[in-house]
Amino acid sequence: MRDGDLWDALRRQEPEALGELFGRYAAAVHAYAVRHTGSYAYADDAVQATFMTAWRYFARSDPGPLKYETAKPWLLAIARNELRNTTRARRRLTQFLLRQPAPLHHPDHAETVAARVDSEAHLDDVRRALAALPQHERETIELVYWAELSIAEAAAVLGVAEGTVKARLSRARRRLPALLEENR
Repeated sequence: MRDGDLWDALRRQEPEALGELFGRYAAAVHAYAVRHTGSYAYADDAVQATFMTAWRYFARSDPGPLKYETAKPWLLAIARNELRNTTRARRRLTQFLLRQPAPLHHPDHAETVAARVDSEAHLDDVRRALAALPQHERETIELVYWAELSIAEAAAVLGVAEGTVKARLSRARRRLPALLEENR
């Protein structure tokens, strides 16, 4: 079944269609979110939030026909917004916690902390290098390379022309090797 057929089924409020889209694109949304956040746990939450938001979107109003052959760019645009909201909420929580008085007792949690996965350590290096890029270049890299969107699909998610996506990719690719070396 094509994504357009699933889209039409979602317009008719058929939950099985959301399940099918989830089966097709949850891994892509998860990979995008892991690379964006550097955390598998946050990525799991982002996948759940993305598909819940997608379902609510169809429940609120009829979005009309699917604009592309695939729903992947639309789902990644939702994921991008969910990740922004989550990042903002985490930052606010951190700021709140920093304003709180220190606890009287500090238990040692060293035994309960699991060893970090090697991929997360490498991902931290990459994320720090990406953080040095302007936001529009970083988001373009994430969508094209991490989420594996085409130039046209990335342009649709970002709301810019395809030529702009190509220019951003070119500038970012020139800068990244030096930034990776600085962050090691």
